[in-house]
Amino acid sequence: MVRHKNIVQLFEVMETENSYYLVTELCKGGDLMDRICNRRRLEEKETRRYIRQIISAIDHLHKAGVIHR
Repeated sequence: MVRHKNIVQLFEVMETENSYYLVTELCKGGDLMDRICNRRRLEEKETRRYIRQIISAIDHLHKAGVIHR
């Protein structure tokens, strides 16, 4: 339903008796929180780049009528 370079693509959802499994695209490099914790501090230029990516993804979701928390 939603395709954007900064949104992880969901390929499939599988359900078992006890669990749900989400099959998503591979995202190399870890997540942003791990990066921040490992480096303790991000330079302003790098922070600006991440904020722009997040805002771009959220804007795309809002335009597609997707609500997030």
